[in-house]
Amino acid sequence: MAFALLLGLATGYMFLNIPPALDALMDLYGASYLKISLLMSALLWSHTLMQVPGGMIADRLGIVRTLSIGLLLMGFGNLTAAYSPNLVVAILGRVVIGFGTGLNFVTTMKLIALHAPKGRAGPFQAFFAGSFSIGCILAFLTIPQVLGFGWQWVHLTPGLTCFPLLAMLLALQLKQRSPAGPAPLPLPEIVRIRAGWALGLYHALSYGSMINLGNWLPSLLAEVWTDTTVIQLAWGGALVMAISGLGRLCGGFILFRISPLRIANGSIAILCLMFVGLFLIPMPLFLLLLALSAAWFASINFGAFFLLASRATSPDSLATLFGFINFLANLGAVFFTLMFGFVKDVTGSLSAGFGILALLCAGAFLLGGATLDKTLATSKIPMANRSI
Repeated sequence: MAFALLLGLATGYMFLNIPPALDALMDLYGASYLKISLLMSALLWSHTLMQVPGGMIADRLGIVRTLSIGLLLMGFGNLTAAYSPNLVVAILGRVVIGFGTGLNFVTTMKLIALHAPKGRAGPFQAFFAGSFSIGCILAFLTIPQVLGFGWQWVHLTPGLTCFPLLAMLLALQLKQRSPAGPAPLPLPEIVRIRAGWALGLYHALSYGSMINLGNWLPSLLAEVWTDTTVIQLAWGGALVMAISGLGRLCGGFILFRISPLRIANGSIAILCLMFVGLFLIPMPLFLLLLALSAAWFASINFGAFFLLASRATSPDSLATLFGFINFLANLGAVFFTLMFGFVKDVTGSLSAGFGILALLCAGAFLLGGATLDKTLATSKIPMANRSI
């Protein structure tokens, strides 16, 4: 499992290696904020689009081949971005990186589900997600230092991590999927799995709200904290990411004590109440504590979601289902970001956005909880490594 944790660190590093060098790269490329935002988001779009295809590829090619392709794409994309001080070249490189990270995320989740020690799949999946958040934080700590050696090292530093990981993967000698084994389910069959939609909705509300708390918390605090600016409160976004990373790691340990179904349903119910508080109570310190608590509860359920997903289909189709769930989660993050921006423009405040999230959580809890209870109670597929 050391490989999965190191891959999580490298992936998180690639996701956020641009913001710490933002001013230097804007000068280098002669880019506006709009243009540099294309560079920052290019990876996320291709990563999102690759979730479902990536799962299908992993289920058909096997774990080792798919991870090898993903690591080569991640390395090649970073080296491409470092080749020339040209914004278009850098954006194309980031798109290629996103295809690699999209492939590797779902494949690593399947790797953990199938190869983790008995009873440890969910916790290790949570640890993998936590290592991603730690990688994001490492980018902010180290990129400003390596930038002194030249702008290329903003891209070379994450890119060069891929090749030791590729050597480590090949040294593991994981067993390939037998061609004679059961065929993976076609995508239409995966889409018809109700538990996948329920878990995707839960994950969208959790991951999407966590991302938006990171993006919008400084602006939310600036609305109620007099004589402050968004720039002065930017630390709030970084603190959300740190809390989220710790939450995902701790969620793995919580799975040793509490069933994943209880964690999944309970976290959504608690988030609903916290969003109601963020909507109704405009007190600065209260908003800060509640937002950080919401980031925690939106993160501790990561391992539980994918542990439950492993009960909803056979091992030969796990990566496709994981990709579908994560695709819905990424769509939620994008939709909620646009929603909060729209609400801010229309009402002048972000608070109404949390009211909408509270309603969505309440609906998801009522519909999704019943779906999961029914699906998992009637499922005849043994869940890898742990019983509910």
